[in-house]
Amino acid sequence: MSTTIVGPIGEPAVMIESLPVSAGQHVTVTFEAVGPRWRQGVFIATAGRLEIAGTSSPSLVLWSDSAPASSTITVVETDGRLVFYNVWDSGRGRKFESQSFTSGMLVEPLADGSSKYSCADIGTEPDFSRIVFRVRIE
Repeated sequence: MSTTIVGPIGEPAVMIESLPVSAGQHVTVTFEAVGPRWRQGVFIATAGRLEIAGTSSPSLVLWSDSAPASSTITVVETDGRLVFYNVWDSGRGRKFESQSFTSGMLVEPLADGSSKYSCADIGTEPDFSRIVFRVRIE
């Protein structure tokens, strides 16, 4: 949980999400909306190996402007946890930025078993519309 920001009605913001996963499960990330400010994405990792489109790695970044609107990742090996958080590229010459003082995700569990994440990046007033995505684990 973030100790520095909350949502517009006081709901807690999560800095890093950690969910249980098992080898063989599939994680689907679907982008719903992206604000115009900067390039936005999602960092995803496990202590093990993830696979997407023939690429295998313990971590990956899905950028909203270059990944498909919906991507499915296979958990090949894992320690039982999948972690993810929002990232952005503000043009400062870094691979990506994340975990700033005012970044975080508002989590909304959905009826279909997925969760929706509305994310803030940086700025004096948290704006949770920078990137909105859903995650479903099957």
